[in-house]
Parts: sequence; C-alpha cells; structure tokens
Amino acid sequence: MSIARIFEYLKVKLDDGEKDSALKCSYVKKVELALSLIASWPHKEFGNPKLDASLAKYNLLLCFMATILPISGVTYMWYYRDIITFFDMGHIYLTILLNLLYFQRIALSRTDRYRQTIKEFLEKFHLLYVKDKSKYATELYDQIDVLSKIFTIFVLSQMSCGIFLFNFMPCFNNYSKGMFGENRVPNSTFEHAVYYYSPIDDIYTTEKGYWMLFIFNIYMSYNVSCGLCAFDLLLSLIVFQIWGQLKLLKHNLQIFPLPKMQDGDNKQPLLYSNEENEHIRRLLSENISHHKYILDFTDKCSNAFSEYLFLFYAFHQVTGCVLLLEVSKLSPEALAKYGPLTIIMFQQLIQVSLVFEIVSAKSEQLVDAVYELPWEYMNTSNRRTVMIFLHKVQTTISLKACKVVPVGIQTMTGIMKKSFSYFMMLTTFAAGDRN
Repeated sequence: MSIARIFEYLKVKLDDGEKDSALKCSYVKKVELALSLIASWPHKEFGNPKLDASLAKYNLLLCFMATILPISGVTYMWYYRDIITFFDMGHIYLTILLNLLYFQRIALSRTDRYRQTIKEFLEKFHLLYVKDKSKYATELYDQIDVLSKIFTIFVLSQMSCGIFLFNFMPCFNNYSKGMFGENRVPNSTFEHAVYYYSPIDDIYTTEKGYWMLFIFNIYMSYNVSCGLCAFDLLLSLIVFQIWGQLKLLKHNLQIFPLPKMQDGDNKQPLLYSNEENEHIRRLLSENISHHKYILDFTDKCSNAFSEYLFLFYAFHQVTGCVLLLEVSKLSPEALAKYGPLTIIMFQQLIQVSLVFEIVSAKSEQLVDAVYELPWEYMNTSNRRTVMIFLHKVQTTISLKACKVVPVGIQTMTGIMKKSFSYFMMLTTFAAGDRN
C-alpha cells in the first residue's frame, strides 16, 4: 500500500467534518480536556469566564499541592535516610523533580502571555484559516491535520500506559509478596508509587492506609502526567502549524509568475510589464507580511514558553541519568515500572527537539526560495524589496529557551551525552552502596 493511499485512508477514518474554528478540531478538543482537568486551559479567552473562574481556584489548589508534596517527599527521605537504598533515593528524587516541573507548568497557565499565545494560535494562526486560499494550502492543511490527530492519540495513549504501569507495578509487587493476605509478614510495609512523609505510619503499614495513598497517587500521577505530556503535546501542535505556515510561504515563493510572452514573440521578455510589476509588488508585500507574521508569532511563543523550555531541558538533564540508573537493575519490576517512564521521557526530549529542528531547517530553506525569485525581470523598486526580504529571511525562525539557547538536535544531543556520563558515575555509587 502506497503512502498516498495510507494517507487517504487515515484522512477518511479520522475525519471530523467541516469546521469554522480550530477549537472544533478533534485533537484540540482532546488537549483542551486534558488541560482543563488540571485547570490549565484558557477558557476565559474563548468566551467561558465562569468556568475559567472556577478552574482558577482549582489551579491554586493544585499549585499549593505541587509545592507541599515535594517538601513532604524531601522530609520522608531525610527521616528515613538511614534505611533508604540508593535506588529508592533515586526514585524519590525523580518524583520530586516531576512534581516541581509540573508546578512550573500549571503556574505558567496562569500567565497572560501563555493565554494570549494559545488564543492567537487557535483563532488566527492555525492553517484552518488559510486552507481555502489555494489547492496547495488545502492539501497542506489536510496533511498536518492528520499528523496532529495521530500524534495526539499516540501521546495520550502513551501517557495512559505510563500512569497505569507506574502505579500498578507497586500494587502487583505487594500482591506477589502476600501483603493483602492473612499470612502477611509482621511489621512489613507496603510499596507505593510515590512516598510522602507522614507522622502516622498507617499509610505504609495497614491495608486501609495503603488503598488511601494508592488512590491519591493515581490522582496525582494523572495530574503530573498531564502537566508533562499534555503541555508538550500542545507545544508540538503549535510547532506543527508553524512548520506548515513556513511550507506554505516557501511554496508561494516558488510559484512566482514569470513575464508573459507577447503575441507572436517566442522569446521570454527581458522585464515585467508595468502591470506585471504592480502584481509582483503585491505578491512580494503579501509574502513579506506572511513571513513577518510567522516570525512575530514564533517570538510570542518563545516569550510565552521561554522558562518552560529552559526547565524542560534542565529537567531532562537531571532525570535522564536517574531513570537510566533505575532501569539498570534490569529486574522485571524495575523494567515494568521505570521502562515506560524512561521511554516516554527520552521520547519527549527527542520529539520536541526534532520538531523544533524541522522548523529551523524549513526556515533556512526560505533563503534559497527568496534568492531564486525571478528578480532579474523586476523593476528597480521590486528588486530593492527582494533585497530587503532576502536580508530578513536570514534570521532563522526558531524557539529559544530563556530567549538564549536554541531548541533543537544539538541541545538534545548534548543533554543525552551528559545523561549517560552522569549515569555511569551514579552506577559507581550504586555499586558502592550494594557493597
């Protein structure tokens, strides 16, 4: 089966009808639901201030919990520091870091720059609003629409799998050890997905306490997973649209008309006519405005997600080596519990970096597209315009962490190399801990 036939099949299978707003796209609805459940969707900007006000209060509660729970985790680790193994310590560090990154993201959702960026993305920038301008624009919209739907389903399915395994592997381990039976070993403690300090040991020593913390951990695991995966998914969907706009701009530059041949003349004219130069002037103006709009929107995204991207890479720098350490035990329990989480974390790092790298590469192709314009047929005024345009497209369109560090393959490669280096160092410490 050819790629074209596969695409047509998926297009029909995933079709969600005609839409007059990007908010009605099925993949946008899925992201909206996921982020609404952690009070991070800008409902006010889309005409629902009452729901937004209610979720704002819930968002404050989530921010408070995301502040208190890491402190509780650190307290637990300090209180039991003499009996905690090196691997258990790594697990607690990992959950604390996940919680802190989650806190930064739900706090970001309260900022005006985040809300305005999402509003502009879904009400103006989305390819839905330009798909009827040309046949190519329609085809491009369909391609990115199918890609976005498949990508959304993949990420949300992966997230659900991770939540299930992360929480139910400790439950399975407890069952295997007979913790729920009548012949339970005296003074034994239950294994949990996440540990918090409690002045009362009942949550770790009694079955009733275990189920209470188990349910709470599932709730928090969902919140944290949404804070990580749903936000990354939203950002990836935005970048898909930026990439699509760049492809559309490049195509429009490549189809610039040549001078028309005069009747009875078999040779190409040396210059555009006055009427043609006026038409070329309008085309240049439209393409320059399009490029400026893409650049301005990308800058808004960089501003809105600047700290987000910095902490994203800093988080992966630290957690990458910890996850590799936990998986290195190679026991069935460790592989089932940390394997999917490790895959998801590294996949997110690679996914986000690759998507941003594609945008940077596509923006660099604009330089050649502008240079190849038929400027030799233009009048002096239009040639000057092309020269100015050529100068402007020299600026690579890319998102930057903290407005300084470019996001892409090079940054990802550096982080992965350091993660493996730190992993080797931690493995040495772990070997010493076993001895």
